[in-house]
Amino acid sequence: MSTSNAIVLYLVIWWISLFLFLPLNIKSQKNIKKGNDPGAPEKPEIKKKFFITSIFSTFVWIIIFIIMKY
Repeated sequence: MSTSNAIVLYLVIWWISLFLFLPLNIKSQKNIKKGNDPGAPEKPEIKKKFFITSIFSTFVWIIIFIIMKY
């Protein structure tokens, strides 16, 4: 697997994993103010979800890389 293929594979796995982890621990706003979307989360915790997604994607990428290499 070339370097560019490995990078593209990691990015695809990362994006798919992000959609897996985005809906976790979502709590709706209790007090909805005028102009706010009622479906918007109170604390989205995006940095935490990016970190979890990156760790998970790295493990999945390593497994796929090993399978393709050997």
